Amino acid sequence: MDKWNIIFNQGATYQQTITVTGVADIASATEWRVNCAFPGEAPFLTATTANGMIVAGATTNQKIMVIPAATTALFDRGNARFDFEIEWTGGVIRRYVANGMVQVNPAAGG
Repeated sequence: MDKWNIIFNQGATYQQTITVTGVADIASATEWRVNCAFPGEAPFLTATTANGMIVAGATTNQKIMVIPAATTALFDRGNARFDFEIEWTGGVIRRYVANGMVQVNPAAGG
């Protein structure tokens, strides 16, 4: 997986294609998950395939994360971190990105 940073613009829809390569059993994964949080705080965003913020992509190893503008409008501004994980049956969780960079930017004049 390539280096990945998330930049949210408050009040704008965020869309990111996520492609995982080299994972032989990716087709049998049960959930993809991205958690975003400011240091020492609970996540302000949990995007998953279960809650519909991560949807199917063109292939089994690809998904698309879509965060609606109404959701990003509620985010606090500043720098945060994210983890990207995939889960399989039996509770097996593999973390593919740990402590990735997240930035939340205001709209101009905001």
